[in-house]
Amino acid sequence: MNVINCYQPEFTQHPAIDPSQILDCHYQHETRRSLLLNEFAHCVAVILDPQAFTLHIDTRAPDVAAHVVSPRLQCLNQAAIDCVTLPELDEELRLYALGVMLSTASNIDDETEACEKIARMPGCLANHAINGELQRMYAELPSIDLLKNRLIRELGVMSFDWNRLPDNPRSQTLPMQISLLMLQDASSEAQMQQQLAQVWRERGAASLAGQPWVLTHYLVYRLYHDMFPGDNAAHSYLQLTCDFFQLKTLFSLWMIDGTELTPEDMAALIGLFEHWRISDAQMQERDCMHELFAGNDLLAAFSLIAR
Repeated sequence: MNVINCYQPEFTQHPAIDPSQILDCHYQHETRRSLLLNEFAHCVAVILDPQAFTLHIDTRAPDVAAHVVSPRLQCLNQAAIDCVTLPELDEELRLYALGVMLSTASNIDDETEACEKIARMPGCLANHAINGELQRMYAELPSIDLLKNRLIRELGVMSFDWNRLPDNPRSQTLPMQISLLMLQDASSEAQMQQQLAQVWRERGAASLAGQPWVLTHYLVYRLYHDMFPGDNAAHSYLQLTCDFFQLKTLFSLWMIDGTELTPEDMAALIGLFEHWRISDAQMQERDCMHELFAGNDLLAAFSLIAR
């Protein structure tokens, strides 16, 4: 009988997880077990546990309704995961490496050599990081804040379920503060973006010191759960960087009044954001505004991770 691998990350076996909430993502070559990040317990299991992505491998028969994934997409997905886990780099540099990989892969026309070339790219990028070339290229990204400012303002119209936040004073004041973002003029938008960037520089790293894997786990989850990049790599990359930027913005907004950002707060904010992201409201309330870059999704995405 034909059998395929079934991958079960450690987070699916977390004691706080209701087994009925585990999702099976069926593909013709493998099954991936996963969770939605719209519940606090799920975020704790996926985001806060350092061993969350330790894989347990079993075998099973293929599902008759499995999604068919091309060999090229399979290779791109693994290469993407390798890029966002490159050692000794922060998440922005890893996202930059991911963008470079996707851009380079899009220029490979020969399908007979595509997978082999794609599989080699993360190693090449790792070598570029070791010799400082990747960091030099990243430092040369132009600083264009238009999309950053629009995405910060966009937070003000998102219909978040604020009841998902922990019961503390900051949870009472944050909704009003975020709703006011949509009322800012261009000058105020620019000032807010600079202030939030400063908050992250001064306090973001300290907040993550005990769990430095939090944002990396979020990125790995998205690539694993969604079989990233799907059929439109550039657009998927832009969506991912938009989500990453807005999530970090929520973290900074939480801290902007001096409030400490605890690991539990991070998990709650990720659950808040993910509950909105997979909702129907997302279709009406999200507008990445990448027409600012004449439809160049890669350039728009790079503008969100440039410093």
